[in-house]
Parts: sequence; C-alpha cells; structure tokens
Amino acid sequence: MSGIDLNGAKVLVIGGSAGIGLEVALQASAAGAAVHVAARGADALERLRGRHLRITTHQVDAKDADALEQLLATVGNIDHVAMTVHESAARLGIDTVAGNMKLEAAAEYFNGKFWSQYRVVQAVLPRLSDGGSITLTSGVASRSGMANHSMIGAANAAIEASARQLAKEIAPKRINVVAPGVTATSTYDAMPEEARGNFIRATTAKVPLQRIAQPDEIALAYLFAMGCGYLTGEIIDASGGQLVA
Repeated sequence: MSGIDLNGAKVLVIGGSAGIGLEVALQASAAGAAVHVAARGADALERLRGRHLRITTHQVDAKDADALEQLLATVGNIDHVAMTVHESAARLGIDTVAGNMKLEAAAEYFNGKFWSQYRVVQAVLPRLSDGGSITLTSGVASRSGMANHSMIGAANAAIEASARQLAKEIAPKRINVVAPGVTATSTYDAMPEEARGNFIRATTAKVPLQRIAQPDEIALAYLFAMGCGYLTGEIIDASGGQLVA
C-alpha cells in the first residue's frame, strides 16, 4: 500500500496494462480510486479485465490524437492522469552511437514517448479537475551520462523541460514527471540476451543500491505525485541513486 488516499478520485493510466503503468493502476485502485487503464495491446487489456474487475480498460494508441479525444469523451472528467507509454529503444535500434543512429527510428521513438505524452496533456486539460494532476514519465538518462543513450536522453529531457513550463501554464492543475532508473519491465526484451544481461549488470554495479528497480517501487512515485497537492513542476527521480553515483 502506498499510504495515499485516493478515495473518490478518478484516475486514468495511459500505458497501464503492464510494467510500471500496471502497478500504478493497481496501487491507485487499492487507494480507493476509480481507475481507467488505456493501452494498445488487446491481449494485455483482456488479462487485466479478467483479474481486476474494478478497473475499466480501453484500447487506445496514444499516437492517435483522435483516439485520445474519443477516450476522454468516454472517461469524462478526471482527477489524475499518469502517462507511462513508451517506445522500445532496443526494438527501434536507437540505443546506439550517433554514427549508427537511424533518424527515422529516432523520430518514431520521439513520437511514441514525447509527442504521445504531449498529446495526452492537450486532450486531458479540458477535463482535468482544478487541483488535479498529470504525471508524465521520462527517465534517468536525461541527466545521467549513459553510453548509447543520446536520443533516449534527449526525449526524456524534452519531457522534463515541457513539464516545467506547463506547470506555470495550467496551475492550479498540477503536472510532474517521474524519472525511473533501469526497471525490471519488458522495455529491454528486444535486446539480445547477452547484451541485456551486460547492461543490467553494469547498471547494478553503478547505482548505490546495487540492483535495478521493481515496477511496484517506481509506481509509488506516481501515487505520491497524485496525492501531494503542493507538488507541481517537479522531477521525481527514482533511480536507486544513479544520479549521485
């Protein structure tokens, strides 16, 4: 349990059918919220519906602005939104050096991670309660030197910079960003097994806590951003101390 009381609140988690987003949805539901989950994958949404009857699911691609408008028209007024959607850098092949970077793939990554989150902000603002919150997702690569992460870090930094400006624009509605470190999710499944193992071992050796994160640990940061009414324009780092390593 997070200790955050969301009783009576309506929460929308976009990208909430697996990994960190799923944990955000489950913890928000446990805290008393009426939770809606939107995601692309029909199979994952079906599994979620079968196991958690109190959570309402919607199949939506956040890259589709019209679909987002339809989603919000269905969900209606809302108190808190968490965005955990992303594109797999490994699948797109942009976890590489600049000389090997395919800019078309980098643009697809930006569309899936940065622009999708900005589209959600545009779609939810007219329906977000005063004092309600939006929580976006970046990543520790925005401010930590990591090889082969130039495009990943740039997308994360764009998310954080936009949120700081949006905090001034949308007040008293709130917006924050969670910046996870390496987390045990399917994000890295597209990496070759040996490369994935080497990456995780290198990260584990670097961070002070000497391990990667579990999704339920990172989800607590989103619940805090929802529940703390005096928090806006902030980046919540959940990286195991990687920024001080």
